[in-house]
Amino acid sequence: MDKQQLAEYCLAKESAYLDFPFAGDDYAVVKVKKTDGGKNRIFAEIFTLQGVDMLTFSTDENTALFLRENFPDIIVRGWHCPPVQAKYKSSMAIKLVEDEQLLQFIDASYQMALSKL
Repeated sequence: MDKQQLAEYCLAKESAYLDFPFAGDDYAVVKVKKTDGGKNRIFAEIFTLQGVDMLTFSTDENTALFLRENFPDIIVRGWHCPPVQAKYKSSMAIKLVEDEQLLQFIDASYQMALSKL
């Protein structure tokens, strides 16, 4: 799976939209918004870091710690995340994870974002 396919999967989710809050268009942030147009939440960040396509996603704190401890060469603390969000966000190189697992991380992150709206 590549960055474009990952973004398309994210955008197929209800009320999902793409944002580029940082300079340039190489750091895509996918958000979900309330249907009434109010609050929004980030559920995926898709970007290239030092030539490697990356995904940042959210989980609960315990899951994030579990993933980082058990897969330290694949899943790391969320890149470009403020300290308050770091315990929930994790980043990984897209090419190091099977497509099915990537989609599961996206789905879980989306559900978490929805629950906080």
